[in-house]
Amino acid sequence: MCNLKKIVKEVIRKECRKEALEILKLSSQEDVDKFIEYYEDDNFNICCLHLDFLKEKLVKAKKMKEDGCFGNPFSKK
Repeated sequence: MCNLKKIVKEVIRKECRKEALEILKLSSQEDVDKFIEYYEDDNFNICCLHLDFLKEKLVKAKKMKEDGCFGNPFSKK
């Protein structure tokens, strides 16, 4: 299995890596596997979109706050 820290370091800009790892830690294994699949297919933009999607799920579940690097790109911040 791929090392998530290595993937996040390669795909995500430095100031957002901590949040990305937290999102993946709180997400289901199925969602993490999907993130890894996008990475392995060289779909780095989709990796970021997937993190946005996962963050929105976590915000709705009240497991994370809305602020940060990820979430709904169309929300008013």
